[in-house]
Formats: sequence, C-alpha cells, structure tokens
Amino acid sequence: MLQVWLRGQHSPLLVWQGGSQTWQSYADWQQLREAVSEQSVCLYFPSQHVQQLPTDLTPAQLKQLGEAGKQYLFEEISLIPAEQLSVREIHTGPSNQPLTAPLYATGRNDIAAWLHSAQLGNFSIVALLPDFLLLPVPVDGIGQQLNLYQDRQTTLIRQSEGQGMAVSYLPLVIERLPHLSEICVMAPVDTGHDSASDSHDDGSDNTDAVAASLVAIKNSLSAQASADLILTPLAVPPIPITAPERHPLNFYAKPSSLKLSPYLKVTMMVAVAALVFQLSADALQWYHYKQATAATKQAMAAQYQAWFPEERLSAKNTIQLSLQPKLVTSNAADSPHTALLNRIAPLIKQSSLTAQALEMDPNTLSFTVIGDNRDSLDKFASTLSAQGIEASLGRVTNSEQDKVAGQVTIAVMPPVT
Repeated sequence: MLQVWLRGQHSPLLVWQGGSQTWQSYADWQQLREAVSEQSVCLYFPSQHVQQLPTDLTPAQLKQLGEAGKQYLFEEISLIPAEQLSVREIHTGPSNQPLTAPLYATGRNDIAAWLHSAQLGNFSIVALLPDFLLLPVPVDGIGQQLNLYQDRQTTLIRQSEGQGMAVSYLPLVIERLPHLSEICVMAPVDTGHDSASDSHDDGSDNTDAVAASLVAIKNSLSAQASADLILTPLAVPPIPITAPERHPLNFYAKPSSLKLSPYLKVTMMVAVAALVFQLSADALQWYHYKQATAATKQAMAAQYQAWFPEERLSAKNTIQLSLQPKLVTSNAADSPHTALLNRIAPLIKQSSLTAQALEMDPNTLSFTVIGDNRDSLDKFASTLSAQGIEASLGRVTNSEQDKVAGQVTIAVMPPVT
C-alpha cells in the first residue's frame, strides 16, 4: 500500500519510500501512476480541512447521539452544513471518562474530491487520515511539549496521541498553551525537486534545515516566550503510521449499497415474523375448514341414507338438489297443520297466553299453554271449540311465577280431495 502525503490542495504528492525512509515527490496522480504499479493508497490529506470540537462527552454518550447527533455538534462552528460532515473520534482513556481529544470533522465533498483525484490515476484509496498524524507523539505530558513540522506548504503540530492540527500563525497557538515548555522541531522533508521547495530543498542536510527553522521560530516569538521555551531539534522526518485502515481518524468509509439502521432491522424482523405467523394461522384454518367440510358432507350423506334408505345419493348432485323435491312434497303434506297453526296463533295472542313445546303428528297437533289461572285455559279451549276446532285441554299443572300450564291437543282434519 502506497503512503501518499498531500500537504496542500495544489501541492505535489509525496510518497513514502520505506527502504530509504524518505519522501519522494510527484507532480500529480498521473505521474505517480507511471512510476508505480500498486493500486491501494493511504492518503494523508491537509489538516487544514479538519475541524476540531472539544467535548466533555464520553464515548457511550457519543454512541447514543449517533452519527447525526455528532454532526450537529459542529453546527455552530462549521461553515459546511452539518449533514455534509463526516465525524471521527479518538479516545485513549477509560470508556466511562470524557474524551481526551476533540472530535474531528471534515466535509464529505472534500473526501469525494480526493477520492475522485486518485481514481483519475487508477488508484484506490483505502485510508484517509489528517497529516498531523505523520508527526511523532510527544514524550512529555499533554500541554508541556509539542512536536512541530514546518515548510512552505504547511505547518503542523502534534500535542498528544489524539491531538494535533495545522496552524496558520504559530505564535498565537503558543500563547494559548501556557504550560508549554518545549517545542521539538522536525526536519522538513527533502524532496529533491519540489517546485515549491523550502530553503533546505537545494540539497543541504537536515541539520542546517532544522537550525534555520529554529532561528525562524525564535524570531517570530516574543522575547518572553522565546526565553521560556526550549527549542529542541528533532532530526527525523514525518513517518506514516502503521495499520492506517484501522485508525480511529480514518475518514474513508467503504461504500455500501444498503445500510439499515438497527431499528429498521428489528422492524423488518418483526414484520417477517408476523407474516409467517399469519400464513401459518391461515394454513391451519384452511386445514380445519377442509376437515369440517369433509365431515359435514359425510354426515349429510349418512343422514340422507337414513331418511331415504332405498335411494342412493348421487355424487353428481348436491345434497340440496337431492333433497329439494322431497322437501317440497313434505311441505305440501304438512299444509293442514300449517293452516291450523295460522288459525290458532291469533287466538293465543288474543287470550294473553304463552304457547310452547309444539308437537306435530299426522293426525294431531299438541302444545303447552301457560296462563295466569285455570279459568284462562278453560276459556281458551272454549274459544277453540267455538271456532270449529276440535280441541281438548289435558292435565293442568302449576308453573313458575304463580302461573299454570296445560296441554292442549287438537285433532287435524285431513285435506278434502
């Protein structure tokens, strides 16, 4: 994997040479493509494109905020719309403690531009890291020492494992670090043919370059600050980190065709489970319905054979078609009973009686009437006789709620042919 350093938006590309531990300069991605055959790239982009936000939130609280919540933490300090920011965090302490480093954010449009530029040279970026990570971590505690890198393209400082930035005016940054006691100045890279080279890029050694940088820094500081600070030369170049793909500040995100939220995944699982349950219930209901239909047909066929033992039930006709002619005949045969009931019903209502337990025989029709007393039952029997209906009142017994019940039997006269 190529380690490429982009110090400024339009600066040459620096490529790390692991064998010689130096940086090699290339004008653009096309020139780099002609020189190397590797495809994957780790790009260290300018830290000027990174915004920082100090926070007292713990990693657990940031996780609860989610990506959108962390984006809107930058809403008041960012010129880029919050929803277009990509946010990263780095934490080296206990998980229940606030972050030891600020939140970092950069614009997604910048990320897309760097990815597109690399694609023009047929390169595939697998890691995007701010270039202050190229500086070594200071040995002393936070705020007491910082490492500084400076050339014509950029000025970088690193204060701790997770803190660093690009600065535009170094004295102002130093004034905001009251506990700072030492600045370790790194040697600018010797690219050999950088078009925007520093004063050391004419082939002079790193020692002279560091000395020149120390003099320039002392001249830029006030007399008090220059007297209090220890400026230590650090004759090592910026060095790429190991395993950049797994670094917390890797702003490259692998594209995915579909990314579902946990809530949506659970919702879909519940919907699928409900659908499976409904289909199972419908299948079980259909199975019971088929069983009930078959049992009903079998019972109706058995009942038909019991009613008409001399006839076979045709499989081609339904039960209704087989019974309909016989039901019509039965209705015709029962017409005297029906006519008699039509005559009796108004008389029962007129006598304020209640009739129940109707029994029909070929020659008789009997039912039970309930009245307030025995006289009301006798009067009803007399009314039937007066209407030409041959009726007799049988045994009278006491009923519920102080009422009496009697059995009335009526002779059914056959129809006149």
